[in-house]
Order: sequence, then structure tokens, then C-alpha cells
Amino acid sequence: MNTQNILDQMNLVVLNITLWQGRKALKSGDLAANGVDVGKLPPGTLATLGSKRIISPDAVRIFMQLKRQAMKLCLSNGVRFGGDGYAIPRERVEPLTLELKRLKGEFETAKADFLSVYEEEVEKWIDSNPTEWAPIIRASVDSLGHIKKALSFSYSAFDVKVPADIVENGLDEEVNSLYGQLCHEVRVTARQTFDNSFVGKQEITHKTLRPIKAIREKLNGLLFLDPSIAQAIQIIDDTLSKLPAQGTIKGTDLNMIAGLVGSQLASMGRVVQQELESDDVDDEPEEAETLINQNTGKVAPITWDF
Repeated sequence: MNTQNILDQMNLVVLNITLWQGRKALKSGDLAANGVDVGKLPPGTLATLGSKRIISPDAVRIFMQLKRQAMKLCLSNGVRFGGDGYAIPRERVEPLTLELKRLKGEFETAKADFLSVYEEEVEKWIDSNPTEWAPIIRASVDSLGHIKKALSFSYSAFDVKVPADIVENGLDEEVNSLYGQLCHEVRVTARQTFDNSFVGKQEITHKTLRPIKAIREKLNGLLFLDPSIAQAIQIIDDTLSKLPAQGTIKGTDLNMIAGLVGSQLASMGRVVQQELESDDVDDEPEEAETLINQNTGKVAPITWDF
């Protein structure tokens, strides 16, 4: 499939979310001018070498949370593309942008609420720290106008076309890398899921399968990137169909689903050297790799090679 055919099946969605972290550069002059011993920095809650807080981190945490939610939404529906953008299947752009619009509304509400209590939050932060730091914090306080500009949430969806009059446009390389980026994102998610939800477990619930189903949905939307994606989806479907419909998942079933996550999805897109070197065709199905420790009955950890 050529570059434009792939581009015709996707939109580029770009997030532009800027945050104000409530931090400022901390210079030794700030300390000396206020009689603070440079060798005796305050607890890390207030300052670290190179920066100081002028407000409680709790007061601005909501903005980072909303940014992460927006990024997670884009990643669950598409794949990173062109730096700060995401390649999103066309049929998923509208529902995605509706969710981004909702998050933008929450962001704007949180911003208005924060600005209305900003000065109070600064005073609370000053009162909660050693008195000798009061002038240092006050000297670094940003204006409401500055914070209003610094906190922003926007997004855009674009069609991407190959320019007819520019031969060396770089799009071929970017588009060709999409499948590799997709495999990387699946591998990262699978390995995190395996480490967080499988290692050390003797049984799991169906709730543990949610990340696997999310990977499947992501792959299903991006089928147009590479024919092998359909094979990965089929493997997921075949494995899930063999699990009990209710109750906990353990024993050979646990080993099977752990193998799907820890071996197959965690290695998606990587060529297995053994397959390249084998000239013999074995019609007998291979037994699932044993990932459960025979002594403890628990899923054993895997040492990742990345």
C-alpha cells in the first residue's frame, strides 16, 4: 500500500496542551540574599537543586492528569505520528474529538477554579514552609495573566496529503515507520501489563483482560497499516475464546494468557531468529511456553531485552 492510500484512511490529531507547574529556577543568590545557608536546602517538598516551588503541587495536579488522559485517549485509538501528532483511523476521529472536547471543558473549569483561588493557594504554601523562604517565594510569584496564558488545552484534526510538487517531503519515511511505532507501543503496553498484572499471580480475574482487549481494539482500527496486524488480532481472539467465561483464570489457562501477553504481544513486530533458521516444517502445534513457576504455581517474571 502506498503512502497516500494509508494517509487517506487516517487523520492527524495534534494535542497542544501547555501546563504551569508552579516551579521557578532556584539560584544561589535567592538563598544568600535572604540569609539562607546554601548548604542547607529545605525539604524536597519546597525545593530541589535548580528549582523551587511557589505553590503546592496538589493545586496544579489536575492539569497534568487531564493532559495524560488526553494522551491516553489518542494512544488507545491510534499511534504516534510526526512528533506530537497521532495517526487516528478516520472512523474514530469524531468520537475521539468529542472526548477531547469533554476533557478540554474539564480543563477550562479547573483553570477557572484555580485562578480564582491562586493568591490564597500561594499564601497557604508560604505559611506551610519555613519563614525565611517567604520572601524567596513571593519574589517568584507569577501574575494571573501569565498563568492564564501558560495553562492551555487545544487539539486539531487534519487531513494529510502528499505534496505533489515536493519530491523529498519525508512523508514516505514517516508513514513507513507507523507500523513499527504501533508494534513498539503494543510491546510496551504488553510488558507493563505482564509485569503489573501477571507476575507473581496464581490466578487472575477477567478484569485483568481489559488491557489485552484494548490492544485488540487499537490494532483493529489500524489494520490498514500492515497485513500482519490481522494475524495478531486472530491470535488474541483465539486465545480469549479458550478462556472460561466466568470465574478466575488459573492453571493452564493462566499460562496460556500470560504467554499471549508476555511472549507474543510483548514481542510483536520482532523477527524471531529461530523461525528464520528453521527449514523444517512441523505440522504438530507447539506447546505453550511455560511461564508459571512449577514450585510456586505463580507467573514468573521475564527479563525484557529492551
